[in-house]
Amino acid sequence: MAYHVHSDKPYFDLIIGDKTFSSWSMRAWLVAVQSGLPFREINITLDQPKTAAQIAKFSPSGKVPALKQGKIVLWDSLAIAEYLNELSPEAKLWPEDIGARALARTYAAEVHSGFASLRSQLSMDLKHSEEIRHLTPATISDINRVLEMWTTALKVSEGPYLFGDFCIADAFFAPIVFRFLSYKIQIKDKMAKAYMKNIQDHHGVQFWVEEALKEKTPRKVF
Repeated sequence: MAYHVHSDKPYFDLIIGDKTFSSWSMRAWLVAVQSGLPFREINITLDQPKTAAQIAKFSPSGKVPALKQGKIVLWDSLAIAEYLNELSPEAKLWPEDIGARALARTYAAEVHSGFASLRSQLSMDLKHSEEIRHLTPATISDINRVLEMWTTALKVSEGPYLFGDFCIADAFFAPIVFRFLSYKIQIKDKMAKAYMKNIQDHHGVQFWVEEALKEKTPRKVF
């Protein structure tokens, strides 16, 4: 377990797993960074003998990410994102327009509850770089659905992110961008490709990836 303080006076603790593999941790962490609030990052290496006991100190569900602020404890990425939105309204973590905001919430919720085949077959591994030879029909369907969602939003917002400025929906799709990159999924749509590049160029995403590449994780975690 390691600590990384993002400020002299952290406002909350964010408990996350390996940056190489933990997609849900990445989502919550990106929202935390985008919120502009100071926080302390607590890193727990997953799939190790002491992992369960370490996570149990912070998360009732035994999973990461988790957020702890005084007596308040949250243990779900979407709940954490919504809480940070309430703590930092000036960060505009959701779009200002009510219609766009409702759609962005729907996008994040679909990521949160869906794409099971994509997550299973294309597990996040930021150090992986090899084309996958066979995609299941279910995974292909998930990929096509992701691309449909991206292009639908981008046609309206005109980018650079799904709803204009970077928001929680983008944070939730960021790990999927890297799944496509890691497994060399062929993306032909120009808007989708540009969006993937914009996600890669985001300052928080770049920092996360840089830190992931420094990790020495003993085993792969799904």
